[in-house]
Amino acid sequence: MRHQPDLFSDGTPEIHQQTAGNSATALKLTVQDDQLSPAQQRFNRLLARIDKLKDQFAEMQVICDAHRPVYHQVLTPLRERHRQYMRDMVFFLDGRLQRKGLNTNQKQIAADILCNLCMQLVAQGDEEMKSMHDKHSSESLAQKEQTAVMDMRDMIEDILGEPLTDDESLDTVQDVLRAGMERLREAKTAEQEARQQARARKKKPGTTQLKARADQEAAETTLRKVFRQLASAVHPDRESDPDERDRKTALMSEANAAYDRRDLVTLLQIQLHIELTDTVSIARMAEEKIVSLTLLLKQQAQELESELHEQRHEACCEFGLKSYETVSVAHLRRSLRAEESSFERDLTAMQQDLQQLADDRYLKFWLKDQRQFSEEPPANVFDDWRY
Repeated sequence: MRHQPDLFSDGTPEIHQQTAGNSATALKLTVQDDQLSPAQQRFNRLLARIDKLKDQFAEMQVICDAHRPVYHQVLTPLRERHRQYMRDMVFFLDGRLQRKGLNTNQKQIAADILCNLCMQLVAQGDEEMKSMHDKHSSESLAQKEQTAVMDMRDMIEDILGEPLTDDESLDTVQDVLRAGMERLREAKTAEQEARQQARARKKKPGTTQLKARADQEAAETTLRKVFRQLASAVHPDRESDPDERDRKTALMSEANAAYDRRDLVTLLQIQLHIELTDTVSIARMAEEKIVSLTLLLKQQAQELESELHEQRHEACCEFGLKSYETVSVAHLRRSLRAEESSFERDLTAMQQDLQQLADDRYLKFWLKDQRQFSEEPPANVFDDWRY
C-alpha cells in the first residue's frame, strides 16, 4: 500500500490522478478500530450539510431553468397584447382630445391618463411615446425624470446627512437610489465597526472571545497550508509535458478559485483527486487540526445557506412567487396560472374599454371612474388604465 503523505507537510509528493466524485461526503472520515471523536463526527455532519445545500442549490437552478422558457412562452404574448392595448388607448385619447365635447376637468383626466400610459411605455423601451407624452404635458418627460432624480437625491442626502459626490453616476432615479443604498450600507458597516472597536477598548476579551479568535487564526492557517501544499503539487510551471501542464493548469485554476471563495471542500476534493491525501490521513490528524477544518466547513455551510437564500429571493422576484413560498415545480406552475389568468382578465377589460369608449357617454363615465380609482391604492398591478 502506497504511503499517504501528511496533509500539512512541507514536501511535494508525487501526483497520481484518480477519478473522484464531487460529493463532499467522499471526504467522510472513518476509522477502523476506535469510534470517531466528537470533532470528527462534527466534520462528517458538516460535510453532509454542505452536500445537502449544494444539492438544494442545484435543484433550484434546474427547476428555474426548466420553468423560465415556459414562463416567457406563456406571458410574453400576453404582455405584448397588453402593451398594444396601452398604445391603442394612447392614440385614442390623443385623437379624442383634439375634438370638442369634453369639459376642462375631463380633458385634464384624459391627458393625465395618456401621459401616465406614455411613461409606462417609454419605461418598456417605446421611444415613440416620449413625443406623445410631451404633446399633452406642460412638463416634458425629460423634465419629469430630472425632477424625480433631484427629489430622490434630496431625500437620500437628507437621510445621509451629507451630499452625494458628483463623480457618481446619478443620471436616473435608479442610479441615485443605488448610490444612496451603497452609502447607507457603508455608513452602517462603519458604525458597527466603530462600536465593536469601542467595546473592545472598554472591555478586555474574555476567555471565550480569546479562544474564538485563536480558533479562527488556526483555521486560516490551516486553509493556507492546504492551499499551499496543493499549489506546490499542481503548479504547471514545473511540468515539461504539454498535456500534463494543461491538466495542472486546470487544477491550479480550480484551486485558486476555491481558495478565493474559502471553499475547503473543493480544495480537499482536489487533494483526493490527485491522491495527495485520503480520508484516513485526515482522520489521523491531531484533534486541533480537525477542529480547524470543522470551523472552516461550518463557515462554508453558512455561506452556502446565504447564497441559497439569495437564490430563492431572486426566483421569487422573477416568477412572482410569494416570499413565503418554496421554489418548487408545483408553486411555479400555480403562480404562472394565476398570473396568466390575471393578465387575461385585464386584457378582456381593456379590450372592452377600447370598444366602448367611442361612445362619449361611456367615455365620460369612464374618465370619472378612472379619477376615483386614481385616488385609491391600486388593487391590481395590471390595471394600467389607472394612473
